[in-house]
Amino acid sequence: MQVDKLSPYIRVAMDSVLEPTWKMDERVIWDYELLYLMEGQMLVTVEDVVYHGKAGDCFFFKPGQRHAIQNIGGTRVRQPHVHFDLYVQPDSQDVGVSFKPLHQMNTKEKDWFRNNELSASPFLMPAHFRLGDPFPLEQSLFELIREFETKPPFYEIRIKGCLLAILSLIMREQYWGSKTKSDGQLGLLTDIRSYIEHNVHRCIKLDELSERFHISKFHLIHLFKNMFQKTPIQYHQQIRIEKAKMMIQFTYLPMQDIAEQLGYSNIHAFSRAFKGSEGCSPSKYRQEK
Repeated sequence: MQVDKLSPYIRVAMDSVLEPTWKMDERVIWDYELLYLMEGQMLVTVEDVVYHGKAGDCFFFKPGQRHAIQNIGGTRVRQPHVHFDLYVQPDSQDVGVSFKPLHQMNTKEKDWFRNNELSASPFLMPAHFRLGDPFPLEQSLFELIREFETKPPFYEIRIKGCLLAILSLIMREQYWGSKTKSDGQLGLLTDIRSYIEHNVHRCIKLDELSERFHISKFHLIHLFKNMFQKTPIQYHQQIRIEKAKMMIQFTYLPMQDIAEQLGYSNIHAFSRAFKGSEGCSPSKYRQEK
C-alpha cells in the first residue's frame, strides 16, 4: 500500500438497521467494506470460514473475497458500514456496490475489482476482529456517515480524513496486538504509555514505573521497547522534547520557564537534552523557526 498516496473514495456510508430475518447470500465486492456490528448477532462467512459476530465485532471485506451474512438471535441488527476504494480511480464514480457472486458478473464488472492491498503485513486487515476500545472507531465512523449523508461544504475532505483515521486506528491496534502475547500486556503497556504522556512536565524514572505498575524494570524495558521501539525513558524524553519544540516555536516564554514547566532541574540540563535530540540549542531552534 502506498501510504503517501492514500486518497480514499467513499462509495457508501450508512447506518443500517436490519430485521431479524435479514440475510445476504454469498457475493464478492469490487471494493473494500468495513462493517461494525453495533447491536445484535450475525453469522458471517468469509471464504468458507464462519464467524459468530456479536455486538462490538468488526468485519472487513476485501475485493474479490467471497462472503455471506445472516442475522441470528431473533432480534434486529444494527450495522453501520462503509464501502470505499483506497485511492480515487478514474472509474470510482461508475463502480457501485456488488451483490453478485463472481460467476454472475460480466466481463466489464470483472474489470472493476480493486487491487487487494490489505492482506499482507504490515497492512494486514483481518476479516474479523474486536478493538480494545470501540469508542474512537464509533466516533469516526458515525462522523463519516453523518458527513456523507448531509454533505455540508467540504465534506469530501472530511470523510477522507475520517476513513484514514479509522484505518490507522485498526492497523495500529493490530500491530500492537501482534507484539504482545495477551490482552493483559497490551492493556498494561497502554496504561504505562498514558501515564508517561500525562507526566511530561516532570522527570520520570524506571523505579517509579516499576513500582506503580508492579513489573520488573528489565521486563518493562523489554515489553515497552518491543511495542513502541523505544524504552520508557526514551519515549518520555521524546515527548518532552516535542512539547519543548512547540513551546519554543509558538510561545514567547523564556527558555528558563520552558525548562521549569517540563521538569528539568535547570536550564543547562534542558539545553543538553534538547541539543542531544535536535542537534542545536533551544535558542538556535527558536531563531530558525
